[in-house]
Amino acid sequence: MNTPRRYRVGRQFAWVSGGRILAALIQALIMLLLVRAVSPAEFGFFAGVYGVLTVVQTFFDFGLPTLVSRERAKRANPGVVTGALHLNNALSLAMGLSLVVVIGLLGATTNSQFFLLLPLGVWAAAERNADAWLVVVFADGDARINTTNLVSRRLGNLALFAALTIWTGIDPVLGFGISSAAAACASWVFAHSYVKRRLAPAEGIRATVLFRMSYPYWINSVATQARNLDATIIGLVAGPAQAGFYAAAARLTNPLRILPTSLAAVLLPASSSRNSSNMRGLLKLVMIVVGGLALLYLALGLAFPILVPLVLGEAYVGAVPALQITAAGLIFASAAALLSSLMQGVGLKHFVAGTAVLTTVVCLVGVGFGGFFWGASGAAAGLGFSFLLQSIVLATRMTFFIVRKEPNR
Repeated sequence: MNTPRRYRVGRQFAWVSGGRILAALIQALIMLLLVRAVSPAEFGFFAGVYGVLTVVQTFFDFGLPTLVSRERAKRANPGVVTGALHLNNALSLAMGLSLVVVIGLLGATTNSQFFLLLPLGVWAAAERNADAWLVVVFADGDARINTTNLVSRRLGNLALFAALTIWTGIDPVLGFGISSAAAACASWVFAHSYVKRRLAPAEGIRATVLFRMSYPYWINSVATQARNLDATIIGLVAGPAQAGFYAAAARLTNPLRILPTSLAAVLLPASSSRNSSNMRGLLKLVMIVVGGLALLYLALGLAFPILVPLVLGEAYVGAVPALQITAAGLIFASAAALLSSLMQGVGLKHFVAGTAVLTTVVCLVGVGFGGFFWGASGAAAGLGFSFLLQSIVLATRMTFFIVRKEPNR
């Protein structure tokens, strides 16, 4: 079993954020090729199913990757890490088989277009499982491997999809599914072969024990994913035009969250060996980062009246107020993401999960209420308020953790 290298937050953050930005650009190029190759109706059908699959991935991981990250960084019980990964193997296999069967049944009974999406069942299982195994390397302090794997997977997907689109007559949606599944399987093979030699022997830890340890992480992830129902809610209460403005604001600002979510991924293992007496360095880093991001987001908010007509066209000028409110709300979203990771690292996972559930309810109610009375801008305000509330609750609990000199749980 290899000896983990020293965990350096700055270096990890640089690798993770740089890799995610590059991978996002490659993914955008893949989607652009697909959009140009199919009709709007076909892409809409694909996008709907693809979005559901990403949520299914979160449901089936049961928080095990986050558990692996924390336990590996703490190095308290190596058998938990190995047991969690083996359990993740079984869950990923079950997810893949279930998705293939369900998609196949939908193709046979409702719409034959579902058959084109069958390879995505393999993609969803292989990609999620590969990422779970590579969490071990990440927690050991070597984000280069994870970043290289992610970027290589996206490049392989792009190359194969382009080749299938250009040189064969295969349906573009099926070509995308095949290329995605092939790249994910290659990633899976690498992840297992590279990580396997780093693991301690399994100690026969029961699945029920692992689920008890991981379920708070799972609840936090599911609650976070549930926020994606916001666009559906405003569509119901405010109509398609306001829903379009809100979706533009909420979805187009998502890339702005790459930096804070990258640092959040780094902070969890970094805080896993800390307690109330030596957390101040990481908290200072969080405050500096949030302050810098606040300047960035506010500057973009001021630039949106100029950028929106140029980039999206005059038809989306009505989305400017919602974009500006959303940009301001991202300040608190970043703070909440960073504080959540710190608190999960020191063992306050149940509090983080409860806060996520509470603020997700506030988010969806706020989006619906604000959207009904004030359209896209009101919905954006509801979204921002939920992030503000979440960051305040988490910051308050973290303050008590420091003042009371609580131990790492």
